[in-house]
Amino acid sequence: MTTKKQDLIGVIATRAKAIDFWSFMHYLPNPDPVLKKMGRDISVYREILSDSHVGGCVRRRKAAIKSLEWRITPTGNEKTDEILASLFDRLPVNQIINQILDASLFGYQALEVMWTSENGLLLPTEVVGKPQEWFVFDEDNRLMLRTKENRNGDIVPEKKFLLATQQADYMNPYGRADLAMCFWAATFKKGGFKFWLEFAEKYGSPWLVGKYPRNANAHEIDELLDSMEKMLGTAVAAIPDDSSIDMLESGSKGGSSQVFDDFLRYCKSEIAIALLGQNQTTEAEANRASATAGLEVTRDIRDDDASMVEGVFNQLLAWICELNFNVDMLPTFELYEQESIDKLQAERDGLLAELGVQFTEQYIMRTYGFEDGDIVVSAPEKSAVKNTADFAEAMPKSIVETIGEQLEVEGEPFVEEWLQTIQDKLSQAESLEDFRNQLDSLIPELSFAEYGKVMAWASTTAHFAGRQSVEDERK
Repeated sequence: MTTKKQDLIGVIATRAKAIDFWSFMHYLPNPDPVLKKMGRDISVYREILSDSHVGGCVRRRKAAIKSLEWRITPTGNEKTDEILASLFDRLPVNQIINQILDASLFGYQALEVMWTSENGLLLPTEVVGKPQEWFVFDEDNRLMLRTKENRNGDIVPEKKFLLATQQADYMNPYGRADLAMCFWAATFKKGGFKFWLEFAEKYGSPWLVGKYPRNANAHEIDELLDSMEKMLGTAVAAIPDDSSIDMLESGSKGGSSQVFDDFLRYCKSEIAIALLGQNQTTEAEANRASATAGLEVTRDIRDDDASMVEGVFNQLLAWICELNFNVDMLPTFELYEQESIDKLQAERDGLLAELGVQFTEQYIMRTYGFEDGDIVVSAPEKSAVKNTADFAEAMPKSIVETIGEQLEVEGEPFVEEWLQTIQDKLSQAESLEDFRNQLDSLIPELSFAEYGKVMAWASTTAHFAGRQSVEDERK
């Protein structure tokens, strides 16, 4: 059979034609396995957000994104760039990011864009996330809003709703909800905690057993029970002289309590793995090494969340430009991490530069994380360059004086702290021999780590300055 061109252009495999496809009231049901099993809508996931551990993991998940810096790449048109910068300065970007990230929890998140006319431009003033249960998808994976007039859903207008999804595809436009992965763990944790409280109430305190004579009547037995009830609250009671009360301890309550504790820990671990990708950083007994390893796993999830946020904002920027501007290059919304700078290294490099050391552009970009086009390394002025004879005589003195002065300033706080500690011991000593003994015991307690860093810095600086001096003398 010869294939026609129109057969290649059109779509053949559709839900409408598929033999195994069914829809409910003309919209595609959410294939989430938890929701299908329970026969509930997605609002059931909001119930577990009240769990302290789930809520804590969610806040940490979102904080990883909100801690990043953001920027908008230029379009090449200065006026357009100014308008976009002013617009995003007014928008609550952090709040919008927080709403977008709900897509990772529920699988999808629809956000309504509120447009307004401003100076002849159509610009967004608000971006508001709406409840997931208000929306469904049709058989063509188009977003639909369910209303009182049409519970089956109406196709939403173009450029009105932004859509954030997590791992959505043709088979599942609703995306994958991370709350689905921790739903049962959170539910069982809640139930286990309830049973644990009942266990603690029942076995947390010893039982009181009252003994009465066989010939005691019901009135006497009730009086004994009332007395024991009073004893539980006040620790005192009055009982007949021919009665006795014993206190019984449960021998197995410790082992039983450990079962509950292990179960709750397991549930918490499953929740952390589902939401953070690891559980080391949420456990109290985790050491620094394991917590750091856990954060590296979380970084992968953070990058996926960041890509989802960038995609939503990029869609918004595309709509803004389509409605208002004619640009050659569409702007993009970027999230990035501000790299920290080693202060000690920066101070060392600054001092070396003052002494005449010249750093290459490659070194500066590699050390401080600059990108191409960020900086320009200029050549030193001729007046700053001395001849070999003068430099050979003046440079060593300049190096010594500069390093010495800097070392004095940097090391002064540590020396003063040592002297103050020694003076305190001297004032407390009863004799010279006593002071010697106190001083001997004091020396191991003094901290030389920070002072050692200063000395290492001075040594490194002197080393590089000396090498530079030798190189200059050879010229």
